[in-house]
Amino acid sequence: MTHRRGWMGLAALAVMAGVPLRAQSPWLPASDPVGIARSGAGVAYGRSLEAAALNPALLVTLPGKGGAYLAGGMASASGQSTLQSNSRTLYTDDRNRAVAALGAFWSLGESFALGLKLDTPFLRQGELPREGGLRFSGSALDLSAHRLEAQFAWAIRPDFSVGLGVGFARLSLDERVALRAVVPVDPALPVSATNTALGLVETELLQEGQKTVPSASLGFRWALGPRWTVAGAVQGPMKADLTPEVAIYGAPSFYGQDGFGSAPSGMESKGAALLGASTPIAGRGRLVLPGRASVGVRQRLNQFFTWEADLRFVGASSMEFPDLPTLRTPSGLVRSPRAPLAFRSGFGGSLMGEFLVGKRWVLRGGLSLDPAALEPQSISPLLGGASSAGFSAGVGYALWGGELSVGYQFRQSRDLDTRRVDGQWDISGYRPSGTLARVEGMGHLWAIGYRKSF
Repeated sequence: MTHRRGWMGLAALAVMAGVPLRAQSPWLPASDPVGIARSGAGVAYGRSLEAAALNPALLVTLPGKGGAYLAGGMASASGQSTLQSNSRTLYTDDRNRAVAALGAFWSLGESFALGLKLDTPFLRQGELPREGGLRFSGSALDLSAHRLEAQFAWAIRPDFSVGLGVGFARLSLDERVALRAVVPVDPALPVSATNTALGLVETELLQEGQKTVPSASLGFRWALGPRWTVAGAVQGPMKADLTPEVAIYGAPSFYGQDGFGSAPSGMESKGAALLGASTPIAGRGRLVLPGRASVGVRQRLNQFFTWEADLRFVGASSMEFPDLPTLRTPSGLVRSPRAPLAFRSGFGGSLMGEFLVGKRWVLRGGLSLDPAALEPQSISPLLGGASSAGFSAGVGYALWGGELSVGYQFRQSRDLDTRRVDGQWDISGYRPSGTLARVEGMGHLWAIGYRKSF
């Protein structure tokens, strides 16, 4: 019977391996190397301090009087769009961000334990090239959430425990958008029949906002026997009224009336005067990052191999982004053509296996599939948001009385075809071209860390 259940776990690994790769998600599976190597699985993985970052109820399963880990790494994201008309591909830039993780626990006897975790649950960044029409719907994005929680676990029975995490998260959202304004003969006055248009001035607006908000998580663990464990955890959503600041960013560009040709001679000074007489206005709305609920099943097949499968629900339909900034000119308000973002919820999952090799080495591997966060009409190389999958691997080595670990995950996007990413902006305003484009994306996540018990 034990061998039959073990083969069930191996079969699940094989099935997940056949899942096609999909797209990048705005959330990270983990910030520490062990969690990354497990592709975010581990909500039921007892006796693992890194897994306790996913489920505080696991703290009471940890051996010893206490322990801690420290880790650092990098998350990279890249999006691209390819126009069918000319096969030209545009790639996002500004791809890399550092990630850090910290965890600790203190045993308070057989029934209670305290913990502390620092991680980065959400991260998304990118910058579009200036030659693409998509920049008018957002030219750069830098989204992050850094979380610090104190944790408490209580073993109600030896086989059943619950846990609670309470703390704060620092939410940050920086957005840029490219806008074009009509430059008339007299830039201090509105465009009219007597104050005709000379051309267009293009400028970027930068909108920045940060806020610290409450964060909470709950979890439970139920050991069905010496080899099987069922557990679950809930991470609450994070909501912030950012009250962002906005300003004109970078040097302007100048174009003719058709939006492509060179600007008439002398228009640069009038365009600069127009921007000087204009006022950037911050967008309205909240930043809301979704909550997640996970349930997992773990089996310790033998003393060398353990596997776990997690199922997750991501409530992304509750996500919100502030509106993009606008520019008030003497001729009126200039807005981005970006339509309101349409978010969606869905189910995803992770599967991992961990091999003990000898007395010092641990090999880890995992697969994950996350649901789409955006409807197809809202997906772009900058925002991402399609369903996502990842493959991960890692290794741990017993050293200096602890474990030195390395974890890596590769994520690849589902290719989506859309007619919403290209357009042109002339003196009549923005018009989508209707050209079919393929949107893709990929990402890398890695970390190295050290854990020690005391």
